[in-house]
Amino acid sequence: MYNILLVEDDHDLSDITLLHLTHAGHSVDTAFTCAEAEELLAKTEYDLILLDIMLPDRSGDELCRTVRKSCDCPIIFMSCLEDGDTIVGALKSGGDDYMVKPVRYPELLARADAVIRRSKKLTESPLRTFRSFTMDTLHRSIVRSGEETDLSSIEYALLHYMVEHPDTLLLYQDLYENVWSSDSLGDFRTVMVHISNLRKKIDPDHRGVIQTIRGAGYIFSDV
Repeated sequence: MYNILLVEDDHDLSDITLLHLTHAGHSVDTAFTCAEAEELLAKTEYDLILLDIMLPDRSGDELCRTVRKSCDCPIIFMSCLEDGDTIVGALKSGGDDYMVKPVRYPELLARADAVIRRSKKLTESPLRTFRSFTMDTLHRSIVRSGEETDLSSIEYALLHYMVEHPDTLLLYQDLYENVWSSDSLGDFRTVMVHISNLRKKIDPDHRGVIQTIRGAGYIFSDV
């Protein structure tokens, strides 16, 4: 169904994950180092990258930043590290989602399907104009003062959901379920990091386009 690159240096875990993915009908290439992953990325287009943080030659988030220079393919991190700084760093490097090992494979398959489908559905009517910016839904970018800024697939999906629900309190859980098509299990750091990145792009002047309701969620108001 999808073409997936799995970057995991634990050979046993790689084999188990490969088995689940291929059993679900996906085509999977495996890499055990960042160098091997880059070789595969240079000659193959992937629908999804599953990426470990701790790799023998470089860190996974460093590889993610390199990939993001030329590729907008969805990236899901899978790591045994679950501290907040690591998760935030991985998401800021360009990751779309983060799962803590041991992952539940039905959840992995669901999240993989969600991020891939979202990345493939980002073509609609071209422009939507707001007070602070213009949203180009065809090229997944925004324009402010004549300057165009690209959005990641997650940033675009969050903004799209918010503009469809203006002046409404959008709970953390609501955003996660509708953008990631999965249950957050109470961990909203993924949402917070991507909202922070989105804010910097659509509201660098701090006009309050996205308001934070502490402990609850966000309100988009720019219409």
